[in-house]
Amino acid sequence: MIKPKIKYLNKSTFNECLDNKEFYQVEIDNNKKDIIEIKDMEFNECKFINIDFKNIKLNRVDLIDCIFINCDLSNIKFDFRSINRVVFKDSKLIGTSFINSSLKDIEINNCNLNYSNFSGSKLTDIKIINSNLSETTFIDNELKKISLNEVDFRKSEFLNTSLNKIDFTDCNISNINIDNYSIKGMIINEYDSKYLIHMLGVEVK
Repeated sequence: MIKPKIKYLNKSTFNECLDNKEFYQVEIDNNKKDIIEIKDMEFNECKFINIDFKNIKLNRVDLIDCIFINCDLSNIKFDFRSINRVVFKDSKLIGTSFINSSLKDIEINNCNLNYSNFSGSKLTDIKIINSNLSETTFIDNELKKISLNEVDFRKSEFLNTSLNKIDFTDCNISNINIDNYSIKGMIINEYDSKYLIHMLGVEVK
């Protein structure tokens, strides 16, 4: 995984960036109280700290070389977007949508992505650490070089998504919904193997 390529950052605000018509090499740590829309733009070499995006509507925004620390990006739509070399740390992405997007070189560390949706997306070089992805949707995904460390996938859905050689041994995969194509080649622990075998209709005595 390649980390965000950030050379240097200038302190800025959302209003200043909108006035300049670019979010480039900036660090923003002040919240917006009034509602604004950021449309058809790219966040490039940006760092966001303690930002609640509930008043910031992101519409067709790409993320390149960005870091989000202690931010709330819940319910934001990153559908059909490009997200490259981005770190999400100690952040909320509850219900966030990444449908049909391309995600590459992404680190998700100590984040809550409950109810998020990755359907149709391509994920490459992804590292997820100590995060909640329960009740998350993965349908028709292309996954490559996925690293998982203590990830909660309870009640998540994996359909038509190859999990071949992806290591789930220290993850919680209880009550997941998975089809025969997706399950083939998964790396799981002994406890979960009994659960998945039961899901496939195999009876062990």
